[in-house]
Amino acid sequence: MTAARTESVVILGTTLAGLTAAYELARRGYSLTLIDHPAWTDDHPATEHILGCHTETHALLRSLPGLHSAALEPPIPLEFFLSDGRIVSYRPTTLPGSLHWIAGLVRFRGLSWNDRWQLLSYLERIWEQEVSVPTTLDQRTADAWLASIGQSQPARDNIWSPLVRFLTGNTLTDLSAASCARILAPPFLSDARAARCTRLGPQVFTRLHEALRAALIESGARILTQTDFPHIQFSQHRIEHLRLSDGHTINATWFLSGLPHHALLKLIPDRLLTRYAYFSQLGELTDLPGVSVQLTAPASATAARLVLLSGQAFQSIALSAADPSTALYELSAVGNLPFTERTDADLIDRARQEFQRLFPTLGAAQQLPATIHRHPRAALSLKAGTAILRPIQQSPVQNLLVAGSWTDTGWPGNSESAIVSARQCLKIITGSSA
Repeated sequence: MTAARTESVVILGTTLAGLTAAYELARRGYSLTLIDHPAWTDDHPATEHILGCHTETHALLRSLPGLHSAALEPPIPLEFFLSDGRIVSYRPTTLPGSLHWIAGLVRFRGLSWNDRWQLLSYLERIWEQEVSVPTTLDQRTADAWLASIGQSQPARDNIWSPLVRFLTGNTLTDLSAASCARILAPPFLSDARAARCTRLGPQVFTRLHEALRAALIESGARILTQTDFPHIQFSQHRIEHLRLSDGHTINATWFLSGLPHHALLKLIPDRLLTRYAYFSQLGELTDLPGVSVQLTAPASATAARLVLLSGQAFQSIALSAADPSTALYELSAVGNLPFTERTDADLIDRARQEFQRLFPTLGAAQQLPATIHRHPRAALSLKAGTAILRPIQQSPVQNLLVAGSWTDTGWPGNSESAIVSARQCLKIITGSSA
């Protein structure tokens, strides 16, 4: 820890964004008060796969003693279940520079030779600056853009659709082309480690939150849990103070919101909503629901797998070891409202059918115990026009900063986005590039 500073910061919410910002500020000696409420929970599901390009997530895990090595399972290849029944893998190569993704694409049998050639030709023309990326991508869908660069319908159905749903939770026909290009570039068009996929399970997220809280308490930060929402007293351009449910007020140099966008919106007075598009646009952001069904089966020495699925039902199935003698199969779906609103019995039945289709040699799926988890806000919609709605971290109120996976970070609404937004707030408060 560094020497204590005179500046104080109030942080709303103990979400991943709020805790990360608090942790980094505490390491720099800031006086911190965190305000929590049971309704201010993280939007994204508790289980998440992270990629090598998620550098801020890896950096945060490494900064917490013993957590990074224990958190990450061995790398998992991305597998695709094709309509003809084949399962094909995309495995990053270890070649330097652009050679790794060129070789990886050439070897990938999930795309036809024509689709691979069309994609390589397009990327080469971009690389050689013979063509430029269209400036209208945010007004087009990812599906239309991929078709325009020569990707066939089978390629879009079997590879691109499940891939972007895994990365963003959005369908190919809803996702903006700009978001699609922005999201695909870091893992597949950068260095060889960027596409390495590992899994963070629910216990890892629990340990991460516990480790951050423990570090904050050790630093002297206060964490105040409220039964009612606090009231923010705004002046013309600043926050004057925060009034708690017991009547006490808290003053600070900075106020930082780590809340989901719908929770922050409830704390903003009408006069600021009408005055600033920054705040009024929060109501235009849309979340996508998700559901996961977990099946357990006896097994030993189970290797982790991730299979991406095409179609309108479940979009992926993740295999991991629940314990040394039990395998866990988690089938997930995001964004398909009619499907996610099915009854628990229907979803479990569909999950067992899908399991049997993918793994016909593993026995009777009807006998597998099942649990179901619903996530009302599993992902942020990234349809055309959403990019301009995502706010930057500095709000129009001089001493109010906003952090969260839904803010303008260049990432979809995942853990990496939450941590990136927290670090952007850190730069503003400290006035540095730390």
